[in-house]
Parts: sequence; C-alpha cells; structure tokens
Amino acid sequence: MFDEETMEFIKEREEKLGAPMLWRSYATWYAEKGRERREYGVFVYTDGETLVFEDFFRPATLLGYTLETKREKQRKKDYVKMEIPIPISSITQISLVTKGRAEKALREDGFEAKECSTLGRFFNRTVTMVKTIDRTFFIEIPEHKVFKEKIQNYRERSAK
Repeated sequence: MFDEETMEFIKEREEKLGAPMLWRSYATWYAEKGRERREYGVFVYTDGETLVFEDFFRPATLLGYTLETKREKQRKKDYVKMEIPIPISSITQISLVTKGRAEKALREDGFEAKECSTLGRFFNRTVTMVKTIDRTFFIEIPEHKVFKEKIQNYRERSAK
C-alpha cells in the first residue's frame, strides 16, 4: 500500500506521538489567525488525543525539475519548520466556512467566520475552521465531514 519511505515516516511520527496514528490527511492550504500561513500544504494527523499540523519544505520546480537559483537557496535557508500539536480536548468548534470568510477573519481582527450555508458550499471554495480555547486554524482538507466526525468521536472518548 505505502512505499518503504512513507512507512518509515509514519513510524517516526507515531514514535514521536507515543501512539499509533488513527487518522491522517493532507491540507492543501493552512492558516492560523494571527500567526502562520502555508500555501503549499500541511500534513494533518492524530492519535486520538493530539491533533498535529506539520509542514515540510517544498522546493520550487519548473516542469518537474528543482530550481537551483540564489533565491531558491535563500528560501530553503530561511525556511522554518512548522509543527503544532493541539490537545483534542481543547478543540471547541469545527465548522465549514467559505475561504473568503476565512481570509477576511485572517485580515480583520474582530471578524469571526461563520459556518457557511448549504447553498454557499456549492458556489464557494470552502475550508475547515478548527477553534480551540484561544486559537483559530483554517485548513483545506478533502474530507471535512470525516475529519469533523473523527475529532468529535475522539473528544467524546477522551471525556469518558
């Protein structure tokens, strides 16, 4: 199913978590209100207790070839790895919002993104908003509904 390199990577992450990964996905867009923003994607995974957002350096390519320009070398040198663990018990809300409202919430301090309507889902690009007690994250993942159900189930299980 997975190649050897992928299995080794997953094993490393599970050792770091101290438990097996129960769910994982790839977010094609990530932003945190007042903090980080990543356009190229972020690995999202959980062991049922902790939700982790982690990114990796993505080299610029042209027609499949890695660029070796001064600018690209500087970008690689300046890159700072992002790894954010969040206790699932601290998550207070997961909802689907339009990307436009997410962008506005990132730009304007007092603006709160509201859950989008059923009709809005058909006409707008949507992202998942994850709120904790003191932070707000936006991620674009392929399976919002599955993500929301899994996190809610893990929260309920840990509350018992």
